[in-house]
Amino acid sequence: MPATIKDVARLAKVSISTVSRVTNGAENVSPAVKKRVLKAVKALNYTPNVIARSLESRNSRNIAIVMGRVIEKAFANQSFLVLLNGIMQVLSEYDYTVVLTSDTDKTKEMEHCMRLVRSGAVQGVIVHGSFVNDPLIARLVEEDVPFVLSGYPPDFPDADTTPFNLVSIDAKESAREAVKYLLAQGHRNIGLVHAPLIRSVERCKYDGYVEAVTEAGLRVNHTIICEVGYELSDTVAAVKNMLRLRRRPTAIFCTDDQYAIGALHAAAEMKIRVPEDLSVMGHNNHSVGEISTPPLTTVDVSRAQMGRRVAQLLIDMLQDPSRKPQHLYLPTSLVVRQSVAAPNP
Repeated sequence: MPATIKDVARLAKVSISTVSRVTNGAENVSPAVKKRVLKAVKALNYTPNVIARSLESRNSRNIAIVMGRVIEKAFANQSFLVLLNGIMQVLSEYDYTVVLTSDTDKTKEMEHCMRLVRSGAVQGVIVHGSFVNDPLIARLVEEDVPFVLSGYPPDFPDADTTPFNLVSIDAKESAREAVKYLLAQGHRNIGLVHAPLIRSVERCKYDGYVEAVTEAGLRVNHTIICEVGYELSDTVAAVKNMLRLRRRPTAIFCTDDQYAIGALHAAAEMKIRVPEDLSVMGHNNHSVGEISTPPLTTVDVSRAQMGRRVAQLLIDMLQDPSRKPQHLYLPTSLVVRQSVAAPNP
């Protein structure tokens, strides 16, 4: 029975993806590892499937971007589009092509990504966002795949100890500062609208909200905290329910500007004035916040810079596989516009 790539990986004591990179002639493998793999290839008389490899890789330089959600929802989010543009600016300078991949099923997403890596179709991976208990991150680390995470790492109590490259913001602190700003205006009953907490960055923002509220000596009121999907109608419906409460919030912090726009729509439909009767604050500083009614107070995150740093970090890793993992945190800043004011007495 002919030797398989798994046999070579076992004999050389490396991952399958490392064997794939060596047999595909990738440059991002250390000489010592390359020598060990080639020795195993010779010992086992292993012959890669050159035809299949050629069909999949087409001799191109490709980077996979794992989007972590269905494609139409990703492209409806301005944050992702700005990030993607930053990534592509840098990758094009180095003659790399982007391969987008996505699946709502985490296991299928992982399997598809790993097929691309093992076949040699892509030379590196950028993961946009991560899930709690993320199987893809664990597999990429296990198989020693060159990759960078754009976002907060899952399941690591200290992000600086992660064994892989990442570019992120301090999502917890940015949310905490946003809520503290609302508290400083005099608000004591602050609602929260957030995405599913299975996403690591959303969990961080949720924790930042809770921390700011409890630090102020207030009780966390779960009746004014709601998780929503990615449709505007989801947010509008959830915020309307929140605003129908007998003791409705005087301010709402939304973990993304698209949710804040939904909150503004809900308030307008209920004839609730913003900011006179309700303050609304967003996060991520989408351009639509500049022209919303009223213009949106939010937290600025430089997604374009994040995209460029993510891509450059991966390029650096491909050029020098011996580089230690880098953990880069970009600053955020408060953007004060007209959707936040002191509560009515």
